Amino acid sequence: RELVSAAGGAVEETVASTWSSALRFLAGAVLGAVLLGSSAGPARADIDDVAIPVNDKGKTTNLTKEQLVRGKRLFLAACSTCHVGGGTRTNQNVALSLEELSGALPARNTVDGLVDYLNAPTSYDGLKDISEVHPSIKSADLFPKMRSMKQQDLYDISSYILYMNFTIPEKWGGGKQYY
Repeated sequence: RELVSAAGGAVEETVASTWSSALRFLAGAVLGAVLLGSSAGPARADIDDVAIPVNDKGKTTNLTKEQLVRGKRLFLAACSTCHVGGGTRTNQNVALSLEELSGALPARNTVDGLVDYLNAPTSYDGLKDISEVHPSIKSADLFPKMRSMKQQDLYDISSYILYMNFTIPEKWGGGKQYY
């Protein structure tokens, strides 16, 4: 009788353990579904969901995948030596984040503003010509990569920089902190 009682207790314990495991699994699945259903913010589904500011009058554009890939390729080839991940190796105080681009004079937070800068760069306060130390069309004789750049290339690079600001702002412009 003791043997039967001991065996019966073991069966009850196994059944209780199975129900406890099943209940924990079910609770985990429900929690996972709730977390999946409530995201932290709106996710950008497609490239063309991101409106890129073209000028300070409110005109915007949406990039195609081809334009984004082209802008990235050009940025990596011509700019990433100094601007890894949107940071600036030569001056850690000024990166390519939207906040810093907006604070420059003239503002560089639009495609037109960045294209103007890439044609003839000025200091952050806009007072000094820095074309001798920053690649530009104006200083293409000093920076060979700029010799073959067309205005469309500058437009695509600028669009890529702004796209990155709108899609991963917490990383873009963070420099060595993230990369």
